[in-house]
Amino acid sequence: MTGPYIENCFCLTAKRTDDSWFRPRKIGDNIIRDYERHDINYQYEKIGDDYYLNVVVGENTPQKILTETLETYFGDRTYFHCNKCDCRCHKLFLLPDGHIFLCKNCHGIKYQNFNPHSKQGQVLIRAKKILKLIYQQERMTSRIWYRSVYTKRYEKFLNNCLKIGLTDVVEEARSLEAIITRMSEK
Repeated sequence: MTGPYIENCFCLTAKRTDDSWFRPRKIGDNIIRDYERHDINYQYEKIGDDYYLNVVVGENTPQKILTETLETYFGDRTYFHCNKCDCRCHKLFLLPDGHIFLCKNCHGIKYQNFNPHSKQGQVLIRAKKILKLIYQQERMTSRIWYRSVYTKRYEKFLNNCLKIGLTDVVEEARSLEAIITRMSEK
């Protein structure tokens, strides 16, 4: 299968625009800049009873996207209306070299599929797990010790490292733990 995949496209969600809304910006500036891609700007606008999200990609013309908020059992949920097919979507996508947000059906993009039972699929799954552990370790707080033992969260991280074969990380952590317990006993 050729063409762009969803994993390579920029995804627009209501949470993304809300997170960008709370980022610091200049006083009097009602244009919201995306926190990852600085060439994308958002601006909310109310016309009649409808709310629109104006999105500008780079120096292109603004795109008006109709938003709709529905009440669900677990709270309100905001949806976008695709400008091409007018379907209600939770996510709109931007192609890597594009400037128009549309739903995945209108763009004709799909998820990248692979066979998880092949050797290449196993390598890809292992690589994804390793990357997930790296990001988890990066986000972990500096407090991994409590009363001279590892916290439960860090122990869980070490067990996950053992499951995928990162024994060097676990060995270093255990040797450090042994050194600290010897030092505390003295």
